[in-house]
Amino acid sequence: MNSISIDAIGGVLPLAVSLLYLPRSVRSLGCFNGVAFILSLLISTFSSYCDSNAVHVVPGAILLCLALWLPRARGRNRDFPAAAIFALTFIAGFPVDVYLGHICHAANGTATVGGAGLADGLILGPAMLAAVHCVIYYFCERDENGKVKLGAFLEQQFAVLRPSADRTGTAVDAKRL
Repeated sequence: MNSISIDAIGGVLPLAVSLLYLPRSVRSLGCFNGVAFILSLLISTFSSYCDSNAVHVVPGAILLCLALWLPRARGRNRDFPAAAIFALTFIAGFPVDVYLGHICHAANGTATVGGAGLADGLILGPAMLAAVHCVIYYFCERDENGKVKLGAFLEQQFAVLRPSADRTGTAVDAKRL
């Protein structure tokens, strides 16, 4: 068994961001997507492994993303922000990384969660899925509504709380957010 340390940049920072976005993420899930998240968590848990160099966490949250993106292409599922993708992907991988770091053999007896800093998979995986989510949702919005203001769109995707008005000052439909 190893002792575990958590890197400030690669582990603590994304954990803090994920916990900050967690309330909005949970409210956005819904029943079907909640089941997809639980399945994503199970995929990450049972498909991840470690070798002599590192812990390899399989990003099961791709299943959740597909469950969100396919209906979005058909005009539904508009209320899921990219920040929630980051938070839920990190939350699905973090406990698995900690557990495998604890049970796998490390050369010096200490495993560092998020040890690669900004280049760690705990940051890169969720960030890449959130970026793909933004691109998909942006082009779906442009297809449905014509011109979409990028600033207002990004504010909607990354706001900690649901934005109550768009940039033009008109109230945004609460069901969409």
